[in-house]
Amino acid sequence: MYFFIPSGIQRGRYVVYMGLTKATWIWLHNRAGILIIILVIIHLILHWNWIVRTTRNFKL
Repeated sequence: MYFFIPSGIQRGRYVVYMGLTKATWIWLHNRAGILIIILVIIHLILHWNWIVRTTRNFKL
């Protein structure tokens, strides 16, 4: 991973990494996070019956 991640952001410079600016990376990171949350919620909704049936068998 050392070869793919830059050592740091130098102050006063316009930072571009892999052809994208820092603002673009932040935008992509935020959208990817929102997408993952939506997909997890959809996944839980689609498998809710299995979750209920499986946890019903747990004994405390």
